[in-house]
Amino acid sequence: MNVDTPEPESTSITQSLQDWRAGDDAALSRLTAAVYRELHRMAGHILSAHQASLTVQPTVLVHELYFKLPELQAVDWQSRAHFLNVAAKVMRNILVDHARARQAAKRGAGLEAVIAEPTGHDRALHIDVLTVSEALDRLAERHARQARVVELRFFGGLTSEEISQVLSADGEEVSPRTVDRDWTFSRAWLEHKLGSRR
Repeated sequence: MNVDTPEPESTSITQSLQDWRAGDDAALSRLTAAVYRELHRMAGHILSAHQASLTVQPTVLVHELYFKLPELQAVDWQSRAHFLNVAAKVMRNILVDHARARQAAKRGAGLEAVIAEPTGHDRALHIDVLTVSEALDRLAERHARQARVVELRFFGGLTSEEISQVLSADGEEVSPRTVDRDWTFSRAWLEHKLGSRR
């Protein structure tokens, strides 16, 4: 997909975001209808490799994101990519909240909410949601872009091309190939930092 030539759907989403920010309540309905399938795909990727004991389902994750949308109305929406970036952050927070609640409810039972890369084959990410969130905060202190790549891939389920678009929309021109390199670096960093906890 060419970032310089937005697709009609992307333009429609951007317009709905801007209309909603301007106070058009009907625009929120148009927006949620336009992005539901994409958000459900993102949520499905995030949760596809979870253990069966994890109670969050893709539909629940998307609906919880929708409940938080009114808090985001005043955001100066720039594009579909900007929305996906924010959605990934909100999904991260939702999953962290669920993991904390589950941890509190199961304290002492030894159960963990586990999340993995969408393919389910990355050993570096078979780790507790809270642990990954805390590690991302540490990674961001020295490698901010790489931490964002992990957040967008891990908590947002975005592809390298989509991540490239999100970062470019924020003014940082990053190719999908650079995103792949950042992802490789970040996985190795997670493997090193978190390997002893698996």
